[in-house]
Amino acid sequence: MAKILSQEEVDALLKSHSRGGAKAPAGGAPERGAAPAPAKKAQVQRKVTLYNFRRPDRVSREQMRSLHFMHDRFARNFSSSLSAYLRTITEVNLVSVEQLSYQEFLLSVPDPTCFNAISIKPLEGALALEVNPTLVFPIIDKMLGGPGEPLKQLRTMTDIEQSIFDGVLKLVLEDMREAWRGIIDLDFRIQARETSPQLIQIVAPNEVVLLVVFEVKMGPVSGMINLAIPSIILEPISTKFDQEMFTGYKKSSTFEEARLLMASLKRCPMEAAAEIRGTSLRMEEVLQLKPGDVIPLTKRFDAELDLVVDGFPRYTGFVALDSNEKRVFQVTGSRSEG
Repeated sequence: MAKILSQEEVDALLKSHSRGGAKAPAGGAPERGAAPAPAKKAQVQRKVTLYNFRRPDRVSREQMRSLHFMHDRFARNFSSSLSAYLRTITEVNLVSVEQLSYQEFLLSVPDPTCFNAISIKPLEGALALEVNPTLVFPIIDKMLGGPGEPLKQLRTMTDIEQSIFDGVLKLVLEDMREAWRGIIDLDFRIQARETSPQLIQIVAPNEVVLLVVFEVKMGPVSGMINLAIPSIILEPISTKFDQEMFTGYKKSSTFEEARLLMASLKRCPMEAAAEIRGTSLRMEEVLQLKPGDVIPLTKRFDAELDLVVDGFPRYTGFVALDSNEKRVFQVTGSRSEG
């Protein structure tokens, strides 16, 4: 006897039919006489990029590329300056340049830390410079004659430690000024400093900033330096971020790069020494020298001496005494390049 369906069963069958009907068994062959199913078209894989409409990118890719190049040059210069200042090998590398809100930047830095607001005259506004305490205290320890070991437990910097570390911050600002000089001549000065990042607000929390991250390595110690640049500051000088000024084929007639190179060379230290030159000895004679031997010189005792600069004779003159009874060299002439 055929079973009579209830109203609930009828409704369930109608709902399943409206949703597409019964599914064919997986792997089952199509029924005889049924038309073959059309081949499915291959789906095109499209790359999806996240975009935040509440915080759109304020800086173009070309400007980001210029900023990356500029701060990469700063990292190389600061690596040399810091190595000479600490008398130890340090390595500074540019990690990233990205855009994010100022509030996100504040949440990413440790507390307490070395946090500074940097004014950049003649532009309005300020930058934020943060140096991790994992890097600050080893540098201070190195400057005081220690091995440069980190603290076992991080703490707030004292006023004396802050004064000692100001020398490193001065190096940062000097090399930053040189890096930015290709675009605009800025005067970097510390206008405020705190150990808690939340106490300094250079812009509104939701304002976009460019975060430039550097990694500093000093032996087994490593730490980060973060530079936050508000994007609103770059708007008046956005047209100056030209890639052409960072290439080797500069069309400008001002020769700015040559001037900067010459200014850097003028600051290079060179060793100068007054020497009596001209005596030649064979290697056999040098090996046989012993205390008491007399080496004849080709010049008279009152003849001019050579002033040697980094191993090359450049000037001639005499050794004399100044008013403080200290030996000095009086230049009387210069030698030719040959």
